[in-house]
Amino acid sequence: MVACGHLTPVPLESVYSGVVLLRSLRIVVFLAELNSLKSWGADIGNAYLEAKTKEKVFVVAGPKFAELEGHILVINKALYCLRSNGLRWHERLAGTLRDLGFTASKAVSDVWIRANGRVY
Repeated sequence: MVACGHLTPVPLESVYSGVVLLRSLRIVVFLAELNSLKSWGADIGNAYLEAKTKEKVFVVAGPKFAELEGHILVINKALYCLRSNGLRWHERLAGTLRDLGFTASKAVSDVWIRANGRVY
């Protein structure tokens, strides 16, 4: 894979972008209201930069790298312009949520639920 992936063919198996659907929002608001919970929303700034790459990404060091200029560097973390960043971030977030005891909803896979002892 090459940095600035817009210059390469689109790898359809590694492109993912989670989008908040109206259906997802309705389910979350309904469950929060049903369980007398407060609803919170957030955005994770620079989330794609926290993704880890599985691919080998090579870049040629530019003038800002001083004595490394012209050398080929291997990148281990995501760069903003890689097409696989969305999928890699989703994998990392999903793994963290699973570790915290959450499970993906069967109705909408991007809605995560953790049991708290109540049954409705």
